[in-house]
Formats: sequence, C-alpha cells, structure tokens
Amino acid sequence: MLRPIVMISVVSSLSLATPGRGQVLASQSDWPRGVQTLLERFDSTASSATTLDPAGRAALFTDDATFLNAFGNRVDGRPALDSTWARLYGGNQFRQAKIERLERRVRVLAPDLVLVDHLERLTGQGANNRANPPRMTHITLLLRQVRPADWRIVYYRAGDNRNLEQERQQRVTQDALENDWANLAKYREENAKLGPPAPNENRVVFYGNSITEVWAKNFPTMFPGKPYIGRGISGQTTPQMVVRFNQDVVALKPKVVVILAGTNDIAGNTGPSTIEMIEDNLRSMAEIAKANGIRVVLSSVLPVYDYPWRPGLEPAPKIMALNAWMKDYARKTGATYLDYHSAMQDARHGLPPELASDEVHPTEAGYRVMAPLAERAIAEALRRRP
Repeated sequence: MLRPIVMISVVSSLSLATPGRGQVLASQSDWPRGVQTLLERFDSTASSATTLDPAGRAALFTDDATFLNAFGNRVDGRPALDSTWARLYGGNQFRQAKIERLERRVRVLAPDLVLVDHLERLTGQGANNRANPPRMTHITLLLRQVRPADWRIVYYRAGDNRNLEQERQQRVTQDALENDWANLAKYREENAKLGPPAPNENRVVFYGNSITEVWAKNFPTMFPGKPYIGRGISGQTTPQMVVRFNQDVVALKPKVVVILAGTNDIAGNTGPSTIEMIEDNLRSMAEIAKANGIRVVLSSVLPVYDYPWRPGLEPAPKIMALNAWMKDYARKTGATYLDYHSAMQDARHGLPPELASDEVHPTEAGYRVMAPLAERAIAEALRRRP
C-alpha cells in the first residue's frame, strides 16, 4: 500500500522530470487499459449526479485516497473525501460552471501506477447567476491499478490557481493586514463626506463583516428612505472591529448601532480565538457605544454548519453558545438582542441552500428574512433610553 507521504514525494519529484525509463509520457492510444474510463468518470464529476453518490465516488477513489485542495487543506481516506466532495459539488458553487480541459499529460510510472497532469479553465462559475472571471487550475492525479483494467485515484491535488485578479486582491488584503490591520482606511473618505445626522434623523450604522458589507449595497431597496449606513468589512474579526469602532460608528453619531460579528473569529481568520475572547470584544463595543449615547443591537451570529474556506471546525455549537451569551448580556445591560439564528437555521444548525449558496453568506432570500427582523430590533432599540 502506498502511504500518502510517499505519494506526495513521488509527485513532486517526477512532475517536472523528462520522459525516461519508468517515466513514459504517453499519448492517449498508449494509455493503460482502464485509465481512459477512469478519467472520463473524473471529468463528469462536476456535471453528473451519478458520480456524486457513494457508489460513484467509490468508482473513482481508493479507500486510502488523499485529497489536497488549492488552499493546502488535506483530507485522507475516502470517507473524509466523500464529505469534501459532497460539499464541493453538492452546493451551488459549481452548478453553472463550464470546465475546459486545456492540456492533459499522462506519465506511466510503473505498470500499475500512472501520473496525470492537466490544466483546466473554469468559466461561468458562481452563485446567484453572477459570472466570475475565468479561473485556471492545475490538477494532479496519481492512479493505481487495483484489478486488471480497473484503476482508482490514490492522490488528487488541485492547485496553482492562476486567477490574476484574485491574486491581486490577495496581495491587497495581505498588504492591508501588514500596514492597516483594522482597515481604518476603508471608510475614511466616506465618513468624512457623510456629515452629521439631520435633526430628528434616526441614523443607524450596521457594523460587521462581509455579510454586512454585501447587504449594505441593497439597503436602498430593502430599507427605502431609511438613513441606514453600512460599515462592514469582509473577513474581519471582532478585535479588528473594536479598533475601528470609534471612527466607523461613534464619529458618525448614529442613534443605533447594529453589530453583527463573531463568525470570522470562530473560523480563525486572524488566528485562534476562544468564545470568551469574542465576548470580551462584543462587550467592549457595546460599552463604547453606550458611553456615547448610542443604543446597541447585538445580532446573533448566523447559522454555519461548516466554513468552506476552513472545513472541519464544527462551528454550529460554538455559534449557539456565543448567541446564548449575547442574549443574556443584552437582557442584563438593556441592549436589544436580534435573533437571526432561530429564523434561518436548518436541522443541522446551518444555513439551508436557499438562504446561503456557500453555507455562510446570505443570498437575497436570506437578506429578505433578515430585513424585517432588523427593522423590529431597531424600532425596539429606539424605544429604549440611550
């Protein structure tokens, strides 16, 4: 049996080797019998439901298969890979994707061992009918013959994402983390142009992460005529939000702040974080707001069964524990608790596909559920003394 670490070393040492003894660069007509059948099954994975069930995956992978994705996350064994595969292809993110095979190379390493390299271009990928830029991906497969003419994948690596725009955004994000950790520059100019609220204006700041940032673009249609301001920043955690709270909330002089935060902490976006650390940061923001005469709405963290960018953390019970603390803290301090979680969770304590295409970020339907709940919480907060 090949151990995963051996397979990785084989791939890294031979993928750039010139053809020679035991490393034959084969044309399709020279492929060992059964390899073509397996590759055809593999190619149909993104578009054929038959390869998504356990029997279909068993026809592709050995029980000891290893999968390494484009982010470097690795799973070993077909049960774990089954779960990963179902999440990748069972959702909406690849439903409208078109995959073009640009180049495929097959190397015969041994009579029962074949290395496959290919480039593919993904287009039309995206949820909510949004077309994403083409994405180039380099796939490496190591195939093993388990029976005569019967081949299986023992190692699968997806990497070398060559989406230049994504790489540019990653560099911008990295630069911001190194030079402006809390992203104080994000709304600096908008805040300066905003000016103070008008007399009797019930200004509200929605404060949070990507869920708030995306939602704010739809405020004019979901909250027509309301002086609601979005100050969400994608990927942010509560310590970053504490740092920018004065400039992005207090300085805008709202009557109410709606805080939606904590999910990225649980995902570990800026490093490990305990529930107690998140509670401390939420408490700090609430106390700063109260000291400045701003009424506080603490929003429950939305349900999450698994984070696609950091799978396996089992966030659901952590989210429910944090929400329970928020509800109790709001009751004790006179803040308003806004419960999105109860209205949106499914049987797994996650978000159903119709409310979030990636299990984390709401679709328009998800925001439509959230909007009236937010309105009621804001109205309740305005009735309270600051």
